Amino acid sequence: MKYLVYVKDRTSGPQPQDPIALNRAVRDWVGARLQDGTFDCAYYVLPKMGLCILNADSHESLLTLLRAWPSFPYQEFEIHMLADVRHGIDNNFERLQKAQGQSDSAA
Repeated sequence: MKYLVYVKDRTSGPQPQDPIALNRAVRDWVGARLQDGTFDCAYYVLPKMGLCILNADSHESLLTLLRAWPSFPYQEFEIHMLADVRHGIDNNFERLQKAQGQSDSAA
């Protein structure tokens, strides 16, 4: 399953003791996830948010993965499940056909 994940720094709460070391740890960790295919992509969204598309077998795997993120205690994650666009388009086509009383053979 694919997920779109936005990552933002928390505006309150604990702050890292060594932000420079944490920055490098996050960079290395994200790089390793890109290398092994866990992440399809990762981008910085200006002015101060990260974005990645990641792969996980289940919601539980996603939770485990996010908790392994080195800066997990200092960041917020906004998660959106993704579906293949072609499936969505075809599924909508079928739904529209049924609503109009047409069969698949009429297409």
